[in-house]
Amino acid sequence: MSVCDELRANAAGIAALPEGDPDREAFFAHARGCSGCMEALQEGEKLVAALARAELPPPSSRALRRASAPILAELTPSRWPVRAAAAVAAFAIPILFSNHRDLEGWAAAFLVLVLASTLSATAGALRAGAWVALAASAGFAIAAGGIPGFADTEPGLATRVGVDCLVLELAGGAVATALVLWRTGASAAFPAATAAAGALAAQGALHLACTAHAQAPHLWVFHVGGVAAAAFAGWMLQRRVVYLSSVRS
Repeated sequence: MSVCDELRANAAGIAALPEGDPDREAFFAHARGCSGCMEALQEGEKLVAALARAELPPPSSRALRRASAPILAELTPSRWPVRAAAAVAAFAIPILFSNHRDLEGWAAAFLVLVLASTLSATAGALRAGAWVALAASAGFAIAAGGIPGFADTEPGLATRVGVDCLVLELAGGAVATALVLWRTGASAAFPAATAAAGALAAQGALHLACTAHAQAPHLWVFHVGGVAAAAFAGWMLQRRVVYLSSVRS
């Protein structure tokens, strides 16, 4: 590549070099005897001057949040123990009302607790956490009582017991969400996934505490419905938090 080709390809960069820079001085010395290179350098100087005068708009609050999120995540201590403990706390609520403690029931309840704790611990990292909790709730209902209307499923809605179950699941979701909000703050709580995971943990404990835990209609209306209601309430809270954050910024 000739000197002229190199100069003209990098004219703007050369023009941006400070006065007295050896490379700048060498190229300018060449350009004084080469009209084409001098024209390229002059165009480069115009471009540098235009960039210096340009006023870029300040970054939006959303862009700043996106840029700062990875840095804050590294600086902030891990919150997964708090989230997992929140699911355990939600699990403990129905256990206080437990009526039967057979080994099979404990195994099923513990399995759901592990899943709920995992979902709670990964809230935020797993965007579909609330949906996964709801799917797990439905799967647990199928395993415990089947699907209403199909053969070999126990009938019965057990409404009076169901209201208690629904309240306990909502309480589990509320306790889990409140604990995470208290320890991590609203911006890192992810209420939808946390509330759903807490309600799912409570559903697992209800396999021990609920006297209608094998009746399919009851399970779908009050147990799965409780997880869905908790997830919806958490989602509404999450929308409110996002709205307030945008208003403040």
